[in-house]
Amino acid sequence: MKKLKVGIVGTGGIAQAAHLPSFKKLENVEVTAICDVNEKKLAYAAKKFEIPHTFTKAEDLLEQDIDTAVICTPNAFHAEYSIKAMEAGKHVLCEKPVCITSADAEKVFKTAEKTGKKFMVAFPRRFSGEAKVLKPMIENGDFGEIYYMKAACLRRRGIPGLGTWFTDKELAGGGPMMDIGVHVLDMVIYLAGAPMPETVIGSVYSKFRDKATDGGWPPQETRIGDKNTGRMEVEELASGFVKLANGATLFVEASWAGNSTTGLNASLFGTKAGVQMPDPLNEKNPIRIFSESRGILTDVIPNMPDSEMYQEEVNHFVECITKDKSPITKKEEILSVVRIIEGIYRSAETGKPVIMKNNGVQTKRRV
Repeated sequence: MKKLKVGIVGTGGIAQAAHLPSFKKLENVEVTAICDVNEKKLAYAAKKFEIPHTFTKAEDLLEQDIDTAVICTPNAFHAEYSIKAMEAGKHVLCEKPVCITSADAEKVFKTAEKTGKKFMVAFPRRFSGEAKVLKPMIENGDFGEIYYMKAACLRRRGIPGLGTWFTDKELAGGGPMMDIGVHVLDMVIYLAGAPMPETVIGSVYSKFRDKATDGGWPPQETRIGDKNTGRMEVEELASGFVKLANGATLFVEASWAGNSTTGLNASLFGTKAGVQMPDPLNEKNPIRIFSESRGILTDVIPNMPDSEMYQEEVNHFVECITKDKSPITKKEEILSVVRIIEGIYRSAETGKPVIMKNNGVQTKRRV
């Protein structure tokens, strides 16, 4: 049996903690090449995961005899290398948040359509037990019309890679909304059927910049050779209020640091049922569904299926290639998420609401 050959661009925390171990477990896959501008980290990862070929330039890796490329670079390079990889005839699995701008996201999907290559975004929460339970129920109409959503991913003190690309505005594009908020934002947009943003009001805050502390991610062993500038150029809290084109409303917030509760939380309000993640009354159970039966209010606590999110994500991507299936991440879903985040940052920068016009972002004048 011919093995699927994989090359990975970027050997930092997510590559070493998720992608490399997951691909290495598959018998029909062979990770033959990795790439990183950091030669010390590159050598460390190659030895640790027994990768035969190493490169310091992505372009050199993409010239190799590989079937697919996994893009694990800083955010600013996601679009560039995804496009180059597909133009070189490779399928692509790209780390979130895909792109910093919606214009770049459009270019990526146009390239995928033109080349016919599989393009998938790494959103592991789509393979969580919660998603497995809720998505079929919502598609079946059990929740009715979803008209209001809340999504939050909050840390009390957890700035990742302080002084590295994570806190470099040019390389990261933004702070926690780009880094962790995007996961829970994608989750609710995916569950709700990819409604597009219409109006966005956003705020960002940098109240802990002078006393920022590193949050411990990525793991120290994956930072070998990294240059630490010590700069904290992005916000540590961002929030957005979004009116969606289908009439629904979304409130989303994400923080690396703040005097608040912590964790990932999401709520969906539907005309037939709603859901809170995690269950507010049971820390051991991920979700509680609020509904009504014959005039009686009911709380439903479903049994959750097992989930190994990162492994299942990689398994799905490989299956999409080997069995010619469509990836779970659809263009409309990804564009909605990118436009919402882009709108939040634009609104925060200008101090004004923004409206989406012609699939882009436009500042709205004050009345």
